[in-house]
Amino acid sequence: MDWTSLTNAAAKAVETPILKRFEDTGRAADFSVSSGDLLFDYSKTAMDSAARDLLVSMYEEAGVAARRDAMFSGEKINETEGRAVLHTALRNVSGDPVRVEGNDVMPGVLDTLKRMGDFAEGVRDGSVTPPAGHRFTDVVNIGIGGSDLGPAMATLALAPYHDGPRVHYVSNVDGAHINDVLLGLNPTSTLVIVASKTFTTIETMTNAETARDWVSRKVGADNAGGHFAALSTAADKTADFGIDASRVFGFEDWVGG
Repeated sequence: MDWTSLTNAAAKAVETPILKRFEDTGRAADFSVSSGDLLFDYSKTAMDSAARDLLVSMYEEAGVAARRDAMFSGEKINETEGRAVLHTALRNVSGDPVRVEGNDVMPGVLDTLKRMGDFAEGVRDGSVTPPAGHRFTDVVNIGIGGSDLGPAMATLALAPYHDGPRVHYVSNVDGAHINDVLLGLNPTSTLVIVASKTFTTIETMTNAETARDWVSRKVGADNAGGHFAALSTAADKTADFGIDASRVFGFEDWVGG
């Protein structure tokens, strides 16, 4: 199968109006797939059987299934760093074993996810508090790239169900960004989450230090750490920053970042 055949099939497919395609009463079922509660419906695209068959052929010739299986099984497909790529393990709610060099990583993943869930619920129900003892009213996430876009996407997607602290995001190293976010917030009731794998990302740490200074001016340097949590593997650096170990959530090197 060559690329030209696929592009020709695609060009031909778009010539038929989608309404015309639905004269086939089985189209919705034939051009959709489901798994659990998820439905992927591509029946309302220009795709036809010929184009789909060619796409499947390309998929098979490219060895996509084998590459997918290599990722899921913990092979070191990150050739640059010689590491596995297992973001999938973080979403493995079944708890089935996922092995890297023979070691099942799931116990550690599930433990961290539980700690994160307990912490988040504690912030929401008021059992996790700043040193002054009252509730956190605002949460500021400081990160860049996926450490910003991922949680921001989740926040937007779940906005209709929001019933907890207000959530804000800072990613730009330009001081105007964090100043705009912090303007109007009360440092005594703000929780700052610093997301940096190494705790050395210059943009993130510059903003984190700005936030720490902002909190310290109101609650004092000794109490500032009680307003912070971290997503990081650098336990020594988070400790030096003043963040209690119980509020640091780590991950393995097979999670890029």
